[in-house]
Amino acid sequence: MKKWIACLLVAATALLAVPDTMYARLPYITSYFDSNQSSWFRIQPIYTPADAYSARFGEPVDLHVAADDKVYVADKELGQVIVLNNDGSLERTIGDEEGIGQLSSPEGVFVTPEGLVYVADAGNQRIAVFDSDGAFEREYKKPDSALLGSEHFVPNKLVVDRRGVMYIALNSSYQGLVRLNGDGEFMGYFGANKAQQTLLNWLKKLILNKEQLAKETASLPRPITNISLDDDGFIYTSTAAGFGQGAIRKLNAGGVDAFKNKTLENGHGIVDMAVDKDGFLYNVDLDSERINLYDRSGNALFAFGLVDKETQQYGVLGYPTGIGVDSHNGIWISDSLTKTVHKYVRTEFGSDVLQALVLYTDGKYEESKPYWDRVYARNDMYNGTFQGLGKVYLHENNDGEALKFMKTAFDTDGYSKAFWQIRLEWLQAHFVVMFLCLVGLGLLIHFGMKGIRRLLRRHPLPPAWSRPLADLRNFGYVMIHPYQGFYRLKEARVAPWIIILLLVAVFGVKLATIYGTGFLFHPVDLMEINLRNELGLFVLPWLTWIIANYLVCSVKDGEGRFREVMQGSTYALAPYLFFSIPIVILSNIVTLDEKVIIGSLNSAMVLWLGVMFIVMTQVIHNFDFLETLKNTAVTVFTIGTIWLFGFIVFGLSFNLYDFFYQLYKEVSFYQ
Repeated sequence: MKKWIACLLVAATALLAVPDTMYARLPYITSYFDSNQSSWFRIQPIYTPADAYSARFGEPVDLHVAADDKVYVADKELGQVIVLNNDGSLERTIGDEEGIGQLSSPEGVFVTPEGLVYVADAGNQRIAVFDSDGAFEREYKKPDSALLGSEHFVPNKLVVDRRGVMYIALNSSYQGLVRLNGDGEFMGYFGANKAQQTLLNWLKKLILNKEQLAKETASLPRPITNISLDDDGFIYTSTAAGFGQGAIRKLNAGGVDAFKNKTLENGHGIVDMAVDKDGFLYNVDLDSERINLYDRSGNALFAFGLVDKETQQYGVLGYPTGIGVDSHNGIWISDSLTKTVHKYVRTEFGSDVLQALVLYTDGKYEESKPYWDRVYARNDMYNGTFQGLGKVYLHENNDGEALKFMKTAFDTDGYSKAFWQIRLEWLQAHFVVMFLCLVGLGLLIHFGMKGIRRLLRRHPLPPAWSRPLADLRNFGYVMIHPYQGFYRLKEARVAPWIIILLLVAVFGVKLATIYGTGFLFHPVDLMEINLRNELGLFVLPWLTWIIANYLVCSVKDGEGRFREVMQGSTYALAPYLFFSIPIVILSNIVTLDEKVIIGSLNSAMVLWLGVMFIVMTQVIHNFDFLETLKNTAVTVFTIGTIWLFGFIVFGLSFNLYDFFYQLYKEVSFYQ
């Protein structure tokens, strides 16, 4: 027995000595943005952290990667520009300990291709210039210009173009960038943001007089947060807030924004941005707490990394202040909280994806195919792969494969192009047969109707069928002749089974629109459709219309009974039934170039439905036209009130249920 106990003790000790399972998973997730579905989805890493370099930083507040891949970091606390080699080792520092070359709270740095180092020396209110060896060369103070007025010259960021013109962002300046030439002369302001026009400001202009408006605080443009420059000479400004609108602007020499003030995904809290040699844009955003990657047009592609002020973890940023990209596509980020510079490198998967996107964007579809194939081999869920390969197949005139891949990627534009070509080929091959079938169908309907009428004359239906058939025919008649049709309904008592039959037909058509509408006009995964919500959003407005219309019109001395309102509201759905069927059929035939057909039919259906419900209200309740319009408006308001009341009751009921449920769980736990 003692031997068995000893063996068990040895086994237990061995198990305790085994090290815990280790995970190589990154401390953050990588996501890609699917513009076709406007959603973020997880994906394997595009970039991974390579290292974090301290170099005894005090407060690194800006970073610039020079043409030779050396990294220049402006350290505000130490009053220096610290230069790192591409391997992260310290090469030298720039900034004298005393004298004219001494820096005070530098906040920005830029290095020209020739090696000149421009420093936004905020504490000394100047731009300091050093040569490639770090020796002080010259300085630029506030230029003597009446246009600058009393504005304080406290530069915090800058870039220098190939002509030697400096573009300087001043601290909290809303007038844009200050332009200085090589001689330090003021050349004017550049690239100011537009003032945000809010609804409140619009109402003030509408209501207040000139004297009152003069006392209001002016709506000022947002100050520019940071500046970047690409190899083509375009200037990029970064601006935080505004919910991403104009977060990155791409300005040419004339100050025209190529991005047209577009709203950037994950750009609300932008700190800085950089551009690589392929034109991809990178930013660090404090609001989304991610590093974000965009294409040349500013469309979101990927998000990775993590910003956490409590970080003590490798690869996680504390408070990023600047970003740069080297020639090997390595990302460098200065972090003032952890007093480090982080480096991220592309994964093999990331290199394939981004190279495929470069070739794809340049229209080199054939050359991009091997990269897309490698991406597909590693991740067959990434929609960018299906979109890229779809373009390749489209270019190869393999329209069948292109159609499948575009549908998987929810790319309606590419799907439309492939479908157009397939439809053209089908029509060319089957036009004669299709024409003969249509003629035959027309003749069948024409002579079939004649035959049915002749048969009914010889063998008339029983008298008991006359009233139900008249009620059913009235469903189509009321659509063409609404006044006469609703007058027929006013005094009629339509059988409940007919009302139910008509509603079942309408719901059947609704189901057909949900599941039968062509992909181009309903690009969703049919398996993910919430049928209960779809039908609920269709039925609830109709039911609340009946209740609200009856209640409002009863108060307004309307003559309609609840049964008549119910009947009239059912028959008023006739345009939906008759328009939806051709819309569903055509949505599977037309392309996006012909979407005006679908749009016109939908608009006509909505207008026709509106007219039907208004005429129904007028006839059933015996109102004149103006009374009808007023009561219809009150009915719509009442519908909104009913819905609001319903949401409040639902919310309170859920809270009450949750309270008792939690109470039940606690009682059950302590028993």
